Amino acid sequence: MKVICGKRCIIGEGPVWNEEENLLYFTNAYGNEICMLDIYTGELRIRSIDGGVSAMAFDKEDRLIVSRADGVYYLNNDNTMESLYDTSQYCILRGNDMKVGPDGRLYVGTQSGKRCGASNQVDGKLYSIDSAGCVRVLLDGLALSNGLEWSMDESKFYHTDSDTCLIKEYDFDKASGNITYTGRQVRVEGVDGFTMDQRDKILAPCWGKGHMAVINSNTMEIETYMGIPSKIPVSCGFAGKEMEYLAVVTASRGVDLKQDINAGFTYLYKYPSRGRKPYRFGN
Repeated sequence: MKVICGKRCIIGEGPVWNEEENLLYFTNAYGNEICMLDIYTGELRIRSIDGGVSAMAFDKEDRLIVSRADGVYYLNNDNTMESLYDTSQYCILRGNDMKVGPDGRLYVGTQSGKRCGASNQVDGKLYSIDSAGCVRVLLDGLALSNGLEWSMDESKFYHTDSDTCLIKEYDFDKASGNITYTGRQVRVEGVDGFTMDQRDKILAPCWGKGHMAVINSNTMEIETYMGIPSKIPVSCGFAGKEMEYLAVVTASRGVDLKQDINAGFTYLYKYPSRGRKPYRFGN
């Protein structure tokens, strides 16, 4: 595993591969920046965005979608924004991790008001948004809705409320977008934003632990840990023309840089398995 980008993010988040541009997108949360990295040349472009973004996705026309503290939007080239839904009817606050599912819907998790110091309510949610702008609440009462991913056969959905340190498994209905808890879960200390490889192994960076848990989703057990040369790995995703690389973003917030000289940097690893290309929003 090597440093592919020496840009020191405060909190790196949401790595997502754009196959049209052959670029890895990720955010510098709290730094109000979107980073676009050519993993083959190391060239980095940075786009400033007031208020920042926590996660990103793309639609079938390659439009950029961002999750923010005040909602979920299309982000135009001039940094103007267009909402995906009727904001007078739906209110999605404190957006965190976000991905498009195999059904073309957008799945967005939020933090609770209590965790952010905005209220005493544990009211974080997992939403789905379809291309018609219909918003549904799939999970409620969450502290920090975070990592989310689907099995390779698209029949299972995995999700974590990071404050519980649990990854839970759900049956997933592609037609309706409904999820049903299977009763299976695995405890992963520090679990943050995760992905899956083509072997159905969950790869879960562990905040503050300096490693990534490799989880067998068939047994829902941790098989091993992969060391990360930074104390705070935050999120990961596959990248590359063949989805052959694993990208890991990290954080430098609150870190003693004398002890963790690579804090906030982005890593690339030629992984023994491959990933799946990100789904795109829209039916």
